[in-house]
Amino acid sequence: MMLGRQHIWEDFPVARPKFPTLALAVALAFSNTSVQAGPLALTVPASSSSGVGAFGLIGCVSSIILAAVDAGRKFNRELTAQEAATCGLLYWINLANTQR
Repeated sequence: MMLGRQHIWEDFPVARPKFPTLALAVALAFSNTSVQAGPLALTVPASSSSGVGAFGLIGCVSSIILAAVDAGRKFNRELTAQEAATCGLLYWINLANTQR
């Protein structure tokens, strides 16, 4: 027994065995389970513009992430508040104007 150990987890190896984990996952996937589903409730959107808002939000977030990754790799900096507020478009406009 070693003295001075801080955690009990130091005795366990870092790499976990993959085959037993995979075997357990396959066994659970094909195990016999009984599922009783209730009636299927379908919801109809009230207006057709709800999808546009969701795709607009996803597009804005994706554009911010893309601009932030590009700014971090090229210039080693973060986006400014104005660049993030315009969904990253101000970053691309400023980048295009500086390259001329």
